[in-house]
Amino acid sequence: MNFYIDESGNTGDLSLSGPDMDFGTQPVFTLACVGLSDENDLSTALNELKKKHKVQASEVKLSKLLKRKPKFILETVDFLLSSGSPFFIEVVDKKYHLAVNITNNFVWPPYFNTEENQGTIFLKNIFSDFIYHKIGNKVFYEFLQSMKEPSNEKINRMFALLQEAIADIDHDVAKALRDSVNESKDDFRIMQEQEGELAYKRFLPVPDKSKRGQTIWMLPNYSCFTNIYARINLYLSGNISSCKIFHDEQLQFDQIISEAKSQLESNPITSYIPSFADYRFKQSAELFFKVSHDSAGIQIADILAGLSMRWCQSYLNGEVPTGPIDEAIDRLLHHSSPPRGIGINLVATQNAAFNLFGEPGY
Repeated sequence: MNFYIDESGNTGDLSLSGPDMDFGTQPVFTLACVGLSDENDLSTALNELKKKHKVQASEVKLSKLLKRKPKFILETVDFLLSSGSPFFIEVVDKKYHLAVNITNNFVWPPYFNTEENQGTIFLKNIFSDFIYHKIGNKVFYEFLQSMKEPSNEKINRMFALLQEAIADIDHDVAKALRDSVNESKDDFRIMQEQEGELAYKRFLPVPDKSKRGQTIWMLPNYSCFTNIYARINLYLSGNISSCKIFHDEQLQFDQIISEAKSQLESNPITSYIPSFADYRFKQSAELFFKVSHDSAGIQIADILAGLSMRWCQSYLNGEVPTGPIDEAIDRLLHHSSPPRGIGINLVATQNAAFNLFGEPGY
């Protein structure tokens, strides 16, 4: 079995968002993957469906067909599901992704992290949810600015704004958050004495480098890809050496994604293993980058990624997903199997998970 991956929702450096946190009107990023035993079977089925629904385009793209040919999209999803092909989808609320990074760097910095377990994950999720819902965009934007020519001065300013934002909130979580932030700020003062001008590095995410040497901060494709790779590893019970992964062409980020895969294989996560993924790699799959018009598998991944992105984005816009989007997602959810890694993993607030799935996200 080989696996085909495509994204939707404008991947790229999250630190480039403006002060309104609209992320270029695309607040959601999705990465979708499908597993196929024979891509030719899918290609043949796609051509038959295109004839049936009079689709002229040589390449299937959800953005061009969802409104004009919704039945074609639904029947394509039905074919994929009826074939028993596994699918792995990561859906990320980009603002929540920032909230998680604020938690991981200013509330619960990595220098004193204990070994990860279900309890620490739960507490971090609570803090991230609270920051997402209760802290204004000004703090989020300042967090992004701290990554542009980073310095100790910018980290101090971020701490000050974060403290100011939570100072008068009467809530148990706010109290715990204040205590943690105050302690982290004290530790930052000590680290400045010990490490001088480079102390700020302890309180920012680790950036990546593009092929041109540019610094890339918080690339959502990075974490989504590693999670999907671990879900494939679970699905195949660790026997991944004979399979290939074909990712849609990434001219800017292919090197970063390849490096993410290598790091994951070299440094398997063993302390906390989620039930829907397996980060303990004993084998390695080959990774290739391929243009989408040459791959029916990547085109199907584009459909799943686009449907999932629009589904989540509708909720964030205060709308209820309807029509073919809602129908397609219902069918995907019906065929999910978390113990095998199959389905949709939502990286968002607990409230979002409850509204979209009908149950808490953690």
